[in-house]
Amino acid sequence: MKLISILLFPLLFIACQKYNPPRYSAQQIDSLKHTFQTYLISTEHDFKTADWSPLTAEDRKTFTHLHYYPYDITWRFEGPIHRYTRVDSIKIRGSKAGDVRPAVRYGYFEFEKDGQKFRLQIIKILPTEPGRKAHLFLGFWDETSDVETYGGGRYIDIEEHKQNRYIVDFNYAYNPYCAYSDRYSCAIPPFENRLKIAVRAGEKIYKEH
Repeated sequence: MKLISILLFPLLFIACQKYNPPRYSAQQIDSLKHTFQTYLISTEHDFKTADWSPLTAEDRKTFTHLHYYPYDITWRFEGPIHRYTRVDSIKIRGSKAGDVRPAVRYGYFEFEKDGQKFRLQIIKILPTEPGRKAHLFLGFWDETSDVETYGGGRYIDIEEHKQNRYIVDFNYAYNPYCAYSDRYSCAIPPFENRLKIAVRAGEKIYKEH
């Protein structure tokens, strides 16, 4: 799910500001929870019925639901992506041997949780085939990885936009397709995105393979 607001602030001004988490009314929280539940119901329906479902044919026969933590508003963050002035070319590796994807370091997103400040690297993966577009990649690990959540990390969808004000909602963090079947190769998050905190929001382990 891709959520972007329409405010733009100069990078230097934002970098010097003290972080003030947004405040939500009870009505806003209820609305966000409702939106999340609608998203989850739709996603589970698609996993069960859509042709593109990452589930194996065997798993689709018994599939009932995905495993997510309850929606937690404290894991929803708003802010800019701090763009790098120097664009460094890198390679993003996939989970299967030989899967290497050209990319550039795009910037980073900062957030504060429980009095600690964290930074997530945002990578722009470049197209390798005609007709495909470059896209932003936000993948991460945390202290729940390989315990309560998928060991290969989780993703959060974000979309590049001219207006540099983003929402990163960990409640929508989801497993890459290789969490459901070994027929996929999934982009491995950058090692800098190993968060030293337990992110108990978003999708949990689907099942042991």
